Amino acid sequence: VRLWRNECLVALRTPFLLTQEMQERFYRDVICVRQKNSRYWGIVVDEVLVGMAGLENISAENGFGEISLILNPADRRKNYGAKAMNLLLEQGFNYMRLNMMFGECYSCNPSIEFWREMIKKNQGYSTVLPERKFWDGQYWDSLYFCFNAIKFVDSLL
Repeated sequence: VRLWRNECLVALRTPFLLTQEMQERFYRDVICVRQKNSRYWGIVVDEVLVGMAGLENISAENGFGEISLILNPADRRKNYGAKAMNLLLEQGFNYMRLNMMFGECYSCNPSIEFWREMIKKNQGYSTVLPERKFWDGQYWDSLYFCFNAIKFVDSLL
């Protein structure tokens, strides 16, 4: 996952390369500690890890969490991201009792169309925030979005 992440720095809020030691520390200190305000799931297809989905900055008091999704570049555009999002929304809304999940995608990120589709499909809310990321010598806008539990549950009926 670290190697996939390091291949798409344009998409990240913190666009620096992770070392193996940094990734191991993240796994040990965040993923493996139940008391942290993060939850992550592996995305496995035919017994092969193709990505990782998660919720970060979870606030149980306020019922929200921030979406994190990364796929192996070789496995993008195979509908795994959409399936992972469905499972992430289901976990967050139906089992973790969250009311809202949010995320941000910079306009320089090649995945921005994926997020626009997810917003439309899941009746999400979105807005454009101007000049949110400096990358490759220029400022880029971001698509800031959120999904609401009531709309998600209603869409299943």
